[in-house]
Amino acid sequence: MAQKDYREDRMDTIIGPGAEIEGNLTVRGSMRLDGRLKGKVIVNGTFVLGKSGNFDGELRTKNAVIGGNLKGTIKVDEKIEFETGARFQGDITCKGLIVNDGVIFDGTCNMTKSGFSGQGEGPKLIKDDNKKK
Repeated sequence: MAQKDYREDRMDTIIGPGAEIEGNLTVRGSMRLDGRLKGKVIVNGTFVLGKSGNFDGELRTKNAVIGGNLKGTIKVDEKIEFETGARFQGDITCKGLIVNDGVIFDGTCNMTKSGFSGQGEGPKLIKDDNKKK
């Protein structure tokens, strides 16, 4: 069976371009941000920062696709991709990194075979007790 592409995750939470949020968020599934968010975000699935999105803070997620502006600390269990036009300032810990042409990357990246979860403390993602066994 072929593994599902991380970009195909269903978006459970969408924050639109007119939204401005300050605080902490925890999302059981995947999330897309097209507005502004400052704080700490934990996403069990894929975090997508759209071209109009601005994020400032700490992000912990399984996968990430960054198209907008991100400043802070990112801890990704699997793969992070920076799309053309993205701007990043901060630190990343991940298993896989893709940086496309036209990305402004001002920071550090620590890549490990096991991603962030292999660093001992793990991303502390939420357990979903409602899943069928």
